[in-house]
Amino acid sequence: METAVIHASHSKQGFTLIEVLVVIAILGILLALGFGSYTRWRASSAVMEGAQQFARDVDRTRTSAKRENACWRIQPSASTNATTYLIERFTTSTCTGTAVSTQTRTLPRGTQMTSNSTEINVNFVPPYGTTDASPNEYTVAWTGNTTISRTIRITSVLGKTVIR
Repeated sequence: METAVIHASHSKQGFTLIEVLVVIAILGILLALGFGSYTRWRASSAVMEGAQQFARDVDRTRTSAKRENACWRIQPSASTNATTYLIERFTTSTCTGTAVSTQTRTLPRGTQMTSNSTEINVNFVPPYGTTDASPNEYTVAWTGNTTISRTIRITSVLGKTVIR
């Protein structure tokens, strides 16, 4: 009789191995479904960050040309799928000769930029910071999937940028 009483006083505690395996399998399926969305979101965010960075630098380059009464140039790398671009400052009102200062800017990791225009450089000349180039268009894309992309267009002689 004592053994029957001892077993009755112990309640079942914890999970069985089968229950734990079922929970792990369900979590694995949910993670697998969400991983694709997460990586696409991550790529889209990096591409947008790269496009915004380039557009800000175009605006900053134009403002600097007006402020310093000197020519400034933004020069994406001539290679296709570039990950860097240059910002150059000249002492004269034309972008000729050797640049006084050069800054190399790097796009976010995993992104690349391509020029869609024949003229890849954009020169901003004083006194109004206007550009001599026709509308230029650049594409920032994710390296692993180029369908994830943003287009930056410099639309007018005033250097207005539009991100699509």
